[in-house]
Amino acid sequence: MNTSEKSAIKGKHIAITGILMFYKRSEAFDRIRDLGGIPQENVTKETDYLVVGHYRKNSITNGKSNKRMLAERYISQGCSIRIIKEDMFLPMLWFSASETDC
Repeated sequence: MNTSEKSAIKGKHIAITGILMFYKRSEAFDRIRDLGGIPQENVTKETDYLVVGHYRKNSITNGKSNKRMLAERYISQGCSIRIIKEDMFLPMLWFSASETDC
């Protein structure tokens, strides 16, 4: 079985906001693709996960990025977007679905 068949993010739409500590955004998007996921530059109603990195002070309003505020708006409308921090995202990139499922 190849890596993408075992991935916890296979078929999932994933957007990133902020700066990641362990990956450049392009590297994270490449890894998402390798695991069968769908990287997104922007949050949409199809987004499954919004990964929150660290913010530059000039890139946020009231402590949140525009992508996070949009994701929260979609969630309030009934979309099932999960907002997660980078430390929750990394195991999804590193381990199979069976090791990361709760």
